[in-house]
Amino acid sequence: MSLGCNPARLLTIPHILALAVLILPGPAFGWGRDGHRIVAVIAADNLTPAARSHVANILGVPADPKAIASAMESASTRPDEARFREEYPATKPWHFIDICLKDRRDDIARECRGGNCVTDKIDEFSKRLKQGNYDRWGAAGDLAFLIHFVGDIHQPLHAANDADKGGNCIRVESYPRAENLHDAWDNAIVRGLEDSIDSGRPEPGAHKLEQTYAGEKALDTWNPGHTEDIAWESHQIARAEIYAPLHIPVEPCESQVLCEVKPQVELNSAYMDHAEVIAGHQLAKAGFRLASLLNQTWPQPVSPEENPPAANSAPAQSLSNQASAGPIVGNRRSRIFAWPGCGSYDSMAPQNRVVFPSADEARQAGYRAAFNCP
Repeated sequence: MSLGCNPARLLTIPHILALAVLILPGPAFGWGRDGHRIVAVIAADNLTPAARSHVANILGVPADPKAIASAMESASTRPDEARFREEYPATKPWHFIDICLKDRRDDIARECRGGNCVTDKIDEFSKRLKQGNYDRWGAAGDLAFLIHFVGDIHQPLHAANDADKGGNCIRVESYPRAENLHDAWDNAIVRGLEDSIDSGRPEPGAHKLEQTYAGEKALDTWNPGHTEDIAWESHQIARAEIYAPLHIPVEPCESQVLCEVKPQVELNSAYMDHAEVIAGHQLAKAGFRLASLLNQTWPQPVSPEENPPAANSAPAQSLSNQASAGPIVGNRRSRIFAWPGCGSYDSMAPQNRVVFPSADEARQAGYRAAFNCP
């Protein structure tokens, strides 16, 4: 039947579209870009010389702490890049485990369906790196996944679900502004944390957190076979420190597919201040534990005759740290960089061009690679 010119019917179309925007969750990225970089820097600072030699060998950088920290920072965010997720959508569930608020500790294994969750993937990639048995992404890709997933499992909303897709369905009012509760913990709270410790950037923020929680480093070791315990720890933090203060009721979440429209909640200054403390502690633990895991993975240094591990196939380039030969040029307006033969390298306006000595330097300055670069 035609809608004709009935205004009542015509008005329902934008209403439906608006409702769809409200009920569909945004992307669930564990921490944001800055959070993952903080974890990587803390981990790099606490590697043993043996583990440092392996990380440098895999990522193709000199075995000095600064170069390794920069390379690990860059690797830490690659599994969240839009281009990679679009090309390999099967990796999306690997970033979290939906432990319902009504679940018990014994229910964790049930929530990791088919091994496609963050707990099993951490165990898988740490084993691959230890054995040198890399998958389609090669050693650099597997290391990037491991760095990223250890960060993810310490983001409490990546180990909790209240029929809300880890907080993605709960709209919030906050400062800094966030789209939903998950986004607040991924980004807004981390940005507030960086500002509150007078850094505003991941690297100095990481060093400050390292100093703050230095006394806990010996406790924050990685215990093989206990990855689920870390997920449960994060889950309990989500219950006590994220949901409970907002008086969000516990919901059954076994059959939820789409988000229900939920009331908007206010994240007032007291909530945000407390959340920054929790987030800072979690980021520090993630960094210390990642270093401990890598130190256990490689107790012996790279032998002098050992060559850098080769990528097993073309997809490894999506998670590798290599760019084509030639100067790296960034666009100061879009904050995107490219190299000869890709992106807008040849058409970039001269007044917008800024040259970097390497892709790592560009990423350190807050730029990302153009999606159409090989």
